[in-house]
Amino acid sequence: MPPKTHRKKPFSGKQKKQQLYEKNAKKQEMATFVDPSSFDYLQRDMNAKPRSTLADNFVPAVRKNATTVDFQQKLVSDDKKLVSVFERLSGQEIETEKLKSMKPLKRLPKDCMEIKPDEYSEYIEFPKRPTWTYDMTKEQVEKQEIESFNNWVKAVEETYGGEQLSWFERNLEVWRQLVLEISDVILIVMDIRNPLLHFPRSLYKYVTHKLKRKIIGIFNKVDLVSEFTVFAWKKYFEEEFPNLRIATFSCFPRDPNLIDDTATYALKTQMKRPKRRYYHAQGVKNILSVCRDTVSKPGVHVDWKAIIARYDEDNPKHDDSEDDSENDDDSDTGSMDGLDDEFSKILEITGKEINPHTDYLTLGLVGHPNVGKSSLINSIMRRTVVSASRTPGHTKHFQTIHIAENLRLCDSPGLVFPALIPRALQIVSGMYPIAQVQEPYSAIRYLAEHIALEKVLSVTPPEDWEKSEEYVWTAWSICEEFAEQRGFHTAKAARPDVYRAANTILRLTADGRILLSFKPPGFFSSTKYEKLRVIEADLNRDNEDDDDDDNSQDEYDPGNTYTRQNLLITKGGFSALLSDSE
Repeated sequence: MPPKTHRKKPFSGKQKKQQLYEKNAKKQEMATFVDPSSFDYLQRDMNAKPRSTLADNFVPAVRKNATTVDFQQKLVSDDKKLVSVFERLSGQEIETEKLKSMKPLKRLPKDCMEIKPDEYSEYIEFPKRPTWTYDMTKEQVEKQEIESFNNWVKAVEETYGGEQLSWFERNLEVWRQLVLEISDVILIVMDIRNPLLHFPRSLYKYVTHKLKRKIIGIFNKVDLVSEFTVFAWKKYFEEEFPNLRIATFSCFPRDPNLIDDTATYALKTQMKRPKRRYYHAQGVKNILSVCRDTVSKPGVHVDWKAIIARYDEDNPKHDDSEDDSENDDDSDTGSMDGLDDEFSKILEITGKEINPHTDYLTLGLVGHPNVGKSSLINSIMRRTVVSASRTPGHTKHFQTIHIAENLRLCDSPGLVFPALIPRALQIVSGMYPIAQVQEPYSAIRYLAEHIALEKVLSVTPPEDWEKSEEYVWTAWSICEEFAEQRGFHTAKAARPDVYRAANTILRLTADGRILLSFKPPGFFSSTKYEKLRVIEADLNRDNEDDDDDDNSQDEYDPGNTYTRQNLLITKGGFSALLSDSE
């Protein structure tokens, strides 16, 4: 006899709606007690205290008439200690920016891409570790660090609250990863599209004056701009920061046809290039040569000649299958070798001045998120040893790689230093994770006001518009037409998906396919850089003639002072030309 089964009862649509309502209410209730990004949140105790949100790791830009911010240090779970995200905007703020994006664009002249001499002159100090003694316990040191950090945050907000204070790192655990104390020389990586934005003047002053260490600036992604732009930025930094040595680097080769990176045709060419270019790192020898000429450590002999000779091949082998910029895997290197005796203490309690390791020459890598620090390390090692990604802030902790037996490189997480810049500039500069952008329209408006965005994207006015030359573009209309061009439509109403189009444009900008390249002061308004280029060309020609007469000097000999002398002569020429250009 078949088993008895219950007959199915009819379930009305009203009952189904009630069931879904209760289910969603239960989910919302759970979300207030747990972290949804964790894997085991369904097994957490429902009576546990609510976790702090990830947005607590960053300080929002203070606006006028804003409410007072609570500066009390909030505890973050162990698995989220080194995660940096930005605050969530309110619905009213998003709607306000939407309305602004529908207003006509205020086009800026070409020289708006030239940095003003005093634009980044005012800088904000970054937090320092307070002094400590061995008589203090670990708890006392940590409490002192937290109090000092909170006081710094409060002082920054009170001093610059009425200005355009950018988002900056608020997580103390991330600041503790800054590899300054153990480094013999600091390498600051800067995006060549706006290197002055990515150059913390407070860090430069602290390293050169307080720590008395050497500092090197690395212009990354130089393939995105013309050679003349790189030359102009090098001369500007040599004049403004005399204690800074400059090197250039790029993971990809420059387009030989790129002469004027400000022309519309050049911007269109950048837009049409393939998403994945062939890998050919350029500049590793230049970086190592500058390090060789800059720092020497008593008791540590580094065979620079053998190290630099590794990169003599024109096309070094590199496994493209491993070089995936979207890869999110962890580092596969034994990065803790040689650090247990000193580095672990720095991470926990060290605030006292500590000298670098006596057995190693340590190069410390510092920079904003998404400037290419991890890609630089992979290019130096000629294999994937650290994970790299287009997502800003992908590196979550310090990583140490041994280049040679007594030469090591320390990579720190991307740190957003406080600055007085617009929030839209942070987004288009790659310092803000695009996946977290709720309101991309202000960034699109900033981009469209500086370059002819509609021409770069090759979008045209709506078909029903009779005189296209009289059409007044807005940030919103550019996104609408770009959505039509790409076929981005909403699911239900089939309207142009403006939000998706705006995010795509921002990703193209971060990738360099839409070029927003700023120039040093005097680039458009004077001819001093053209004159400096002629002077340097004459100097190089004269030195080539001298080299033909006497080839006895080894190019890897530390005693070869040609490079430094040439730098001093060129800087002298720069100073002599200032009055002439003005």
